[in-house]
This record gives sequence, C-alpha cells and structure tokens, in this order.
Amino acid sequence: MAIVAEAQPVMLQIRPRVGDTLHVRLEQVVEMTGIPRGCGGQVNALRSRPKNIPAVCADARTMTTRMEVYSRAIARRATRDATDMLAITDSVLTSAGTREPLRRAVNQPIQRAPVEIRIATDGGVEIGAGPATDEVRTLFGQMPATLSRKAVAVGQRWTHEMRVPLAGEPGATGLVRTTFQLDSLSRNADVAYISMRGTLSHDHSDGSDSETSGSLTGTMRFDRRLGWITDTHAEIDVWSEVASRSSGRPMRVHTTVVQSLQVSRDK
Repeated sequence: MAIVAEAQPVMLQIRPRVGDTLHVRLEQVVEMTGIPRGCGGQVNALRSRPKNIPAVCADARTMTTRMEVYSRAIARRATRDATDMLAITDSVLTSAGTREPLRRAVNQPIQRAPVEIRIATDGGVEIGAGPATDEVRTLFGQMPATLSRKAVAVGQRWTHEMRVPLAGEPGATGLVRTTFQLDSLSRNADVAYISMRGTLSHDHSDGSDSETSGSLTGTMRFDRRLGWITDTHAEIDVWSEVASRSSGRPMRVHTTVVQSLQVSRDK
C-alpha cells in the first residue's frame, strides 16, 4: 500500500455517479451466548462445552447465525447533499445452529422489489418508498453518518454518535459513540484507509434499568474516485443482562458480531 507522506486535507464524500450500479456483498456472523447468573465469565469454556463446567452453567446456550446478502445499489439522482438510489436484493443465504454444525436455513436466490434510499454525502441513509426487507435495513438502514463533513488530513479524527435498538429488549436503545481516523492515503490520494473504534452503552432515557456495554473496532477503505466505501470490516462485542425466558432469572448475554462488506462497480 503506497502512502502519501505529507498529504493535504481531502474530502471524503459519498458521491456515486448517476447511472452507476454498485454490487454489494455482506457477510455477517452473530454469536450469542446466554450465561446464567453465578456462572462467571467462562465464555470460551461454555462454547466448547467441557464435561466439568459448573452445574449452574448447565442452562448456558450459544446460538450462531450467519448471513450472506448480495444486492445492487443504482444511483438515479444526485443533489448537493445526497444521492437517490434504488436498492435491489438479489439473493440471501442464512444459516443457524447451536453446538451442532451450522445448517443452511434459508436460501433465496430471488430478486426482491427495489427500495428507494437516499444516501447523504457523509454516509447517513434514509429509506424511502418500497417494502424494505430486513436485508436492506441491515445493508443500508442502519448505516450511520460515518464520514467527516469537513476535509480531513492523515492522522485526523472525527466522532459520530447514533442510537441503535438492543436485541432482546423491545423498545430499548443503546448509544454507540465511534471515533474514526484517517490512517493513510494511497499515493495518488484516490483511496483512503480509515480505522474506527467505538463504545456502546445503554440509553436509559426510556426508564429502563438493565445494563448493556460493548465495544466496536474496524477498518474501512474509501474509494474517492468511486465516491463510496468499498470495503468494511467491523467486530462488535457486547455484554448485556436480560431475564431468561425459561426461568425468569437474570442472565448475562455475550454477543459478538463480525461483519464484512465489499462493494464493486460495473465495469
């Protein structure tokens, strides 16, 4: 990777050319481990299920789900601050399992109805008309504003905050605060390499008293010629406490999410 030693500040803006078709591939693995109160933090031991785990840990469960989504985003109109696009889901592959080998649960090589989306230059997304599927919401609907609205130089940082729904707590939300840094530029400054690091905490504005905490780390590659983030890898680690549906007793839940996103354009 060629690096610009002394680069001037550059703008990082989502600005695909009208008519561009972007091919998007998402891979996501989510692993959730429920740990009964008093079991301790033996997450790795619980996943391997040794015979000598404490009796209090017998109700511990791990569930892993995987998803691959292939879609297209077609740029239709551009304004000063945003681009209107059509999002089309071409195929979805999901699998789920516990201790057993993961099984293919759903394979949908069927094109879905297009959904209108508006993507701001800083990466924020609004979903418009059309039946937005869960896959579209995962790909686009949860995209926060990730890019700086001002020109940034190598080494410079910027911060964004967003609220996200918390799994297992209907109506509850978490606050994600992420710091981004422009680590380097390619020699011709066409490609920007960005790192991100963030924290997740429970937003108690709804009056809830449960606890959630977590962290996020990842990297992004931004193609300035394409006007799009072409590669993202993120790892999210979350601890929360919820009531067990079977016993009603408090249970700690450890969730890890590994997500990779690759984008290419029609030649």
